[in-house]
Amino acid sequence: MTQRHHLKGSRDTTREPFVAYVRVSTYYEEKISDEIQRTAIKAWSERNNKEIVHWIEDLDVSGRLLKRRIAEGLRWVEEGQARGIAVWRYSRFGRSRRGNALNLARLEAAGGTLESATEAADTRTPFGRFQQGISLKFAEYESDLIGQSWAETREHRRSAGLPAIGGKRWGYIWHRRRTDEEAGVIHREWYEPDDLSRVVTDLHERIADGESMASVTGWLGSRGYIGTKGKPWLQSGLSRYMDSGFAAGWIRYHPDDCDCPPKDPDSTAARGALCANRMWVPAAHEPIVPEDVWEAYKKKREQARNTPSGNRKPAYALSGNMRCGRCGNTASAAGGATYGAGKVLIKKPGYMFRCSKMKDNKTCDGVYILRTVAEAAVLDRLAELAEAIETEAAGIPQQRREEPDTPRQRLTAARQRHRERLAEIQQQLDRQTDLLTRGVIPEDSYTRERDRLMAEQTGVAAELAELEQRTDEEEARPADYLPVIRGLLDRWEVTPVETRRSMLRTVLRGVWAYPKSTAPDGSEIPAYAVAVAVWEDEPTLLGPRAAA
Repeated sequence: MTQRHHLKGSRDTTREPFVAYVRVSTYYEEKISDEIQRTAIKAWSERNNKEIVHWIEDLDVSGRLLKRRIAEGLRWVEEGQARGIAVWRYSRFGRSRRGNALNLARLEAAGGTLESATEAADTRTPFGRFQQGISLKFAEYESDLIGQSWAETREHRRSAGLPAIGGKRWGYIWHRRRTDEEAGVIHREWYEPDDLSRVVTDLHERIADGESMASVTGWLGSRGYIGTKGKPWLQSGLSRYMDSGFAAGWIRYHPDDCDCPPKDPDSTAARGALCANRMWVPAAHEPIVPEDVWEAYKKKREQARNTPSGNRKPAYALSGNMRCGRCGNTASAAGGATYGAGKVLIKKPGYMFRCSKMKDNKTCDGVYILRTVAEAAVLDRLAELAEAIETEAAGIPQQRREEPDTPRQRLTAARQRHRERLAEIQQQLDRQTDLLTRGVIPEDSYTRERDRLMAEQTGVAAELAELEQRTDEEEARPADYLPVIRGLLDRWEVTPVETRRSMLRTVLRGVWAYPKSTAPDGSEIPAYAVAVAVWEDEPTLLGPRAAA
């Protein structure tokens, strides 16, 4: 007779609930479509009397990343809403040694199981767990092998004068490598200049002549030019493209055997992005930017990087913290001007903040807000936070036992307590084994105590694994920020701008600016700002376009 399960937040059911996790890799060789994975998991659930209560998808995500949506599935199991996680193959669960160990320990500590729709392994038995472990280890091996193959492929492409990764490039038509079976000819991959090449050349010349990157980005947006992904250019993307030197007939090369630090698996930044050993090598395609223009462009860009300016060295406390309340993109400082007595033009640098998307490519209706209004809103919000924290602290009885003062100290102390408990459990297990071998206790007593200790050991190990992944910011409490908030309020005017900005970034998630609007009674609501603390959720956005 099938047992009926009672899960938190769900109705009675005769089928065990499972979360299905679908991951499509970034590697072309193993891009098993999400539909194939879904079909296999659905068939598995029908065969085994399971019910898929929630689907989680990570599309075009490497299994080496630790920060994936698999954590969402783990929470479903921990909260009692599912019995386990189902995947197409164990390799979909992950390909990182550390990530697999941490996530599997967390899953088992919650009493959940990991099931594969295409690999039969009864993980309730020692041999089944051995099979699962071998499958996960083989997935790691395959990942390492794929990485090595890609390194060899990149080296081969570079030796042929091609970029490390093929794809569309602005200003060029990309001709893929193809085989003509009838003629018995293999057509090589190459890049052919297209009608946009003259625009690319013009952009480099304008920068070489002293025009700013922001100016040429705005020019592209105002004339409807889009990038290779079909979206309007942003200043950051245009800078990366032009700085790459591709249009001048160069490709950037970073040796795979370079001794620079390894790539952060959770970062999108390339390993050689900041490496001094990176170089340009001649490419096989036809350049569309003359060499003298390219050299002048590089010189101007280098001057811009090395010259301190209001844009490169933040001149205002809220620089980098402001967000557009419509689209969520950054809002940058902008100047204003007015005419005084005698029609004398008076410039006002940093007079306001405005949406960067509105400035760069007009894809958002954006927002304008006076800098003084935004700063006043921040100070008011800091005063509210300080009062709320102090009121809450006054109602909490003082603890006699001294506790760590900072998030880092608390996190370190918690990790140390778990490590010490794991050591104690291991000593107790060793002692039980010793008592059994000397005949002091019977085998059934030993088995019960061993099972209890091992269950506790699994739980403590899972908690420690979660603590190892936590950051100081996640461990912080509002009261930890009170000294910083009080320091800002008491010494705002005398504190240097850079220090103010740095302190604000530790306390605030950001400051969202909302445009002026009309109230139901017809009165005008001026533009306003909402400062959000790091422990609070982000506010709701209005959408990039205003209602018609």
